[in-house]
Amino acid sequence: MLVVAAALVAAGTFGGYGIGRAVEAVREAWPDPGPQLLAEKDAPPEPIDVSGPADTCLPEELDVTLAASATKVTEGDPVTFTVQVENVGRAPCLVDGGDASRAVTITDASGKDRVWSSADCASGSQPLMLGPGDVAPARELRWSAVRTVPGCEGGQPPVGPGEYRAEVTLADVPGAASNVVEVTVAGRPTPTPAAKPTPTPTTAASEEPAAGDPAEDEGGRPDDAGRPDDAGDKAQKDKDKRKPSPRPTPEG
Repeated sequence: MLVVAAALVAAGTFGGYGIGRAVEAVREAWPDPGPQLLAEKDAPPEPIDVSGPADTCLPEELDVTLAASATKVTEGDPVTFTVQVENVGRAPCLVDGGDASRAVTITDASGKDRVWSSADCASGSQPLMLGPGDVAPARELRWSAVRTVPGCEGGQPPVGPGEYRAEVTLADVPGAASNVVEVTVAGRPTPTPAAKPTPTPTTAASEEPAAGDPAEDEGGRPDDAGRPDDAGDKAQKDKDKRKPSPRPTPEG
């Protein structure tokens, strides 16, 4: 193409058209270039200064998760909740990992009745520095289907059977919350009364011995009960032996 353009310019110059006409002739013969493609590039992320003091984590920088040992329990049986907090941001940040801040709160299914919170009977704080990708030590909290109020005042009514919702919130990071775990509390079965034993029928009282029956002793047994069959004959013979022998009468 360059050779053709040079030839056209030379021809125009020597032909008396001048350099201007020669250049125009080259433009007419030269095809227009295609549209220029502009590459779209994302702006590079702003550099983060990690040399200064860390700030409190933002809600979008934390991934808070909640898991339960069981989602269906009987009234009075405990449920163990496991809480985890991970820094998914790009810079180190601070979060309070104490039970008074990292709280599991349970409400009824409507969310209006606040039933229990692990922060009600907890106090103190535990500042944690979490770098990018760091996970705070997991915390296990147990709920035994009881009711609490802030300040841990006792004498609260028991929690009845029903559907409940558990969620984790962070007091020092407003807006940070976990997934919701639903727990079903079933009532205890009513114990079945034991069956009464069937009375054993009693034997009818023995009738009085009829006339002619052998006499019974005080224990209800005949006098000769347990004696051998020849006991009567032997007793009669012993009685005859004890009788005195008759004296002989004098002869006339």
